[in-house]
Amino acid sequence: MKTSYDVAFSAFANTIYETVGLNRLIDNITLIERSLFKNKTGPISQKARDFTTGNIIPIFEEVEKAGLVAGTDEKQLQFLKDLANFLQNLPVIKVTMAFEPTQSLVVRLSNQISAIVGQKIILDLTIDESVIGGAIFEYKGRRSLQTLQDKLEGEIKKEKLALSGIQKLIPVQKKKELDTKKKKPARKKK
Repeated sequence: MKTSYDVAFSAFANTIYETVGLNRLIDNITLIERSLFKNKTGPISQKARDFTTGNIIPIFEEVEKAGLVAGTDEKQLQFLKDLANFLQNLPVIKVTMAFEPTQSLVVRLSNQISAIVGQKIILDLTIDESVIGGAIFEYKGRRSLQTLQDKLEGEIKKEKLALSGIQKLIPVQKKKELDTKKKKPARKKK
């Protein structure tokens, strides 16, 4: 069963898709945590307005409007620490691609993998121009090659095996041909 903190934390997690965004969000939360009580009162969104930019303030406002963040300074501070911890523990999947993906591809890929894994994941993107057509995925020590290069190498290996099998048959076939030629009686001349 999800707690109110899980719902609140998910609101923040659902705004990020890759490690760069994750690190930026954690940095913002840490900055807010350090600056939270500098002569400020009220909810986190109000206290943090002077210390951070970006889309984090509207998320705090929505979470506060839903009553998911307590009003006391101590509880707000604990919320920020728990939120940073939650975000740091999101599963990360390493993805190696040949090109810099668009933001829409990153979002779509993150959402699809999250659906497969059954929880929110973060992509750790690496660009490697030697990857041909596709991507390499690594998660929990497992590696999945979803590349054209891998498929081509598999096809080449199959062809080599097929050719080696044919080459083994050729000497046997030639020997049979020679044996049949030897057994044929010579034609008589008229």
